[in-house]
Amino acid sequence: MFSFHSHSGQFCMHAKGTLEQVVESAIQRQFTTYGLSEHMPRYKVEQLYPEESHLMTQDLERMYDQFLQEAARLQQKYAEKIHLLIGLETEYFGPESTQYVRTLRQPHRRTIWTANHSSTSGIEAGAMDATLSSSPQVALPQVQYIVGSLHHIHGIPLDFSQELYLKALEDVGHGSWETLFREYFNAQFEMLQGLEPEVVGHLDLVRIFFSAIKGHHHHHHHNGQEQDEDEGEQEQGTGQNKLTEELWTLVKRNVDFVIGYGGLFELNSRAWKKGLADAYPQRDILQYILSKGGRVTLSDDSHGPDDVGMFYNPELKR
Repeated sequence: MFSFHSHSGQFCMHAKGTLEQVVESAIQRQFTTYGLSEHMPRYKVEQLYPEESHLMTQDLERMYDQFLQEAARLQQKYAEKIHLLIGLETEYFGPESTQYVRTLRQPHRRTIWTANHSSTSGIEAGAMDATLSSSPQVALPQVQYIVGSLHHIHGIPLDFSQELYLKALEDVGHGSWETLFREYFNAQFEMLQGLEPEVVGHLDLVRIFFSAIKGHHHHHHHNGQEQDEDEGEQEQGTGQNKLTEELWTLVKRNVDFVIGYGGLFELNSRAWKKGLADAYPQRDILQYILSKGGRVTLSDDSHGPDDVGMFYNPELKR
């Protein structure tokens, strides 16, 4: 068993447990390969999640560098029991994000954030700067692969809460889910072109709170005419929405591009925790990927030791 997408409460504010507990859980559950892929830092204050309001962007940079050091330690410690890979999950806000990822992927990257700087929350900024200026630089382990994910549209997170998803629907989609989806798949294509990630994370994450759109005042356009949402947009009994012809064109373009450079599509079991009918991507997209000879891998997108291998059996197995 394997997973290429995971998080821990030690390095992600909305996860639980330490990275070592996640690794121990993977060993206990007989995983042979496990990818450690904490979120890359975000570099602007407005990109912080509500749960991170007490942090600064430097804190996220420090946490990520500490994650790399801890992941390397665990890789060595548990080498006899499990094959651990060190990765990162991307955040994408536009072309500048591509450069950030490239920098993080460089070999021999160095940091002044050492693993024993456990928390700066109680340290005055001035004292912190003085500490850092006198600290020796530490070589960081190499990032071995990336999970190419998109969580934000025009800076609004899609997967943090239903409220923020509906805000994205209004602000970005102007009430039209098709517009929101179009923006998502176009931004995703930019990210895929810029980074060619080894693993493509939750390809259709934009569907996460689609059911919340029901009953939410909105409209969509059809042949230039505004019309109300009709039930045909959500397939009965599948819990997934039907993509329009235009959206299918974008999805196929993205999938074909990934197949072209040899990327893997993750089957991400966390979607069941969010009430979706299938793992990401939903079966309509998965069927297209398989029909084109695309390669898939498995991910639990675990957010703590209890999530390791979540829904792998029987759902994902089936």
